[in-house]
Amino acid sequence: MKFVFFCTNSNFFTPDEINVSYIPECKTEWLKFSQKFNEHTFFIVMQKPGLFLLDKNDLNSEKSVIEISKNLKIIFLPEDAQTENFVKEIQKLNPDMASSITYWISPFDWLSIKDSLIAEKLKQQGIKTFSHPAKTSQICFDKRETREFLTQNSFPCAEGFYVHHEMFFAERRFLSIKENVYKEYVFEKLKNMNFPVVIKDTLGLSSFGMDVCKTFQEAKHVLLSKKNNGDRVIEEFISGLSFGLEIYGHNGNYLFSPLFINSLNQFGLTSPKQNVKLGPVTNEKFHIKSLYEMLYSLSKKLNFSGIAQIDLVFSGGKWYIIEINSRLSGMTQTVASSLGISLYELVFYATVGFDSYSKKLSFLIENSSFTFNMKFPLLQKERLEKLYDYEFVDFVNQIENTKAKQLREAGYAEVIFGREKSLKKLLEKLETIKNDFKTEIEQRFYENAILLAKEIS
Repeated sequence: MKFVFFCTNSNFFTPDEINVSYIPECKTEWLKFSQKFNEHTFFIVMQKPGLFLLDKNDLNSEKSVIEISKNLKIIFLPEDAQTENFVKEIQKLNPDMASSITYWISPFDWLSIKDSLIAEKLKQQGIKTFSHPAKTSQICFDKRETREFLTQNSFPCAEGFYVHHEMFFAERRFLSIKENVYKEYVFEKLKNMNFPVVIKDTLGLSSFGMDVCKTFQEAKHVLLSKKNNGDRVIEEFISGLSFGLEIYGHNGNYLFSPLFINSLNQFGLTSPKQNVKLGPVTNEKFHIKSLYEMLYSLSKKLNFSGIAQIDLVFSGGKWYIIEINSRLSGMTQTVASSLGISLYELVFYATVGFDSYSKKLSFLIENSSFTFNMKFPLLQKERLEKLYDYEFVDFVNQIENTKAKQLREAGYAEVIFGREKSLKKLLEKLETIKNDFKTEIEQRFYENAILLAKEIS
């Protein structure tokens, strides 16, 4: 059969700004993938940069087509390629099935919307396509709409409300306004909330631009400051343990990845650069069966098609939905390692191959291994290679922002390791890394890893 994966970009591509290193290289993993499924033909139709799909050399290449193997080619579309350009290119390939491989990009996590629009046009042309409906992608993109969807459908989420930016500062546009009644309304609602509260951008990415305010005065100060430059959602902070998982499937048939617990930063939030992940979580004290039942209902109502990711908090014996991402996530590679397969194999099983390989994927999930995802500060090439030399390390990744003005924006290294059926054995491997990287590993990451292990044991 002939399969097409596609992914888009909305930003100017600046190859010199971001240095990305993958061990093993993407090309190596794509080659292994194509050899494993050599009865099929694959095309990746994409715009650069294609996060997790390409190595730096390929990103800098001026070729319009890269042939990985006889049965796998990467086709690059120009920077200004629109929805119709993708549709025409994929039509020319005449695939049996097509699927989006959506990733995230700053400042707006909206690429799933563009990929959904492509998929809908492909379906109109009679091509079987796996991608979330555009409406679903929009609901997941806009945190105001996410909140409305959750509350209207009685899914548990934090108490809160939406703040319209232009109305909040209406007196700036209309000099005749003596008193901003809407601002007074917002402050009254805010006073009646349980603190701390979280103030977040409705269209932001990850935890960027998010504030945790312990008092009404702190929250009021944030709302009145220059930092408040767009629509906001204000929610009561739910104190508890942070988790995440992915959802795979379509048309009411869904599988759930192993559940992973996440560390939190000093503000009680997950942070991509300061995060430790550990799973699978199987302890019944977390009421996992009821969680899956809730997420199955969520998946059906949103009509997921492909891959989605859910951020969760477990508090007081109850699950709360924090965020929904209609794309690949920072978990995908970690989940793949836990299942003992490559990221590309997981994407294949979860999308175009789902109907044929769902039993295989289900078996892999049921037999997943304990896996850690840990962050390091930026490392030299030889130290990245040293990490990958461990037989128990599956993946090493480093993202470096060469234009960063602050240390916290410079980037990080990521290591994923495990393949253990015993949590005790996994912790022994953590100690091995800690002892060999004494000067590089950040103590808080190590301590977070130990704490997470205690929580799920």
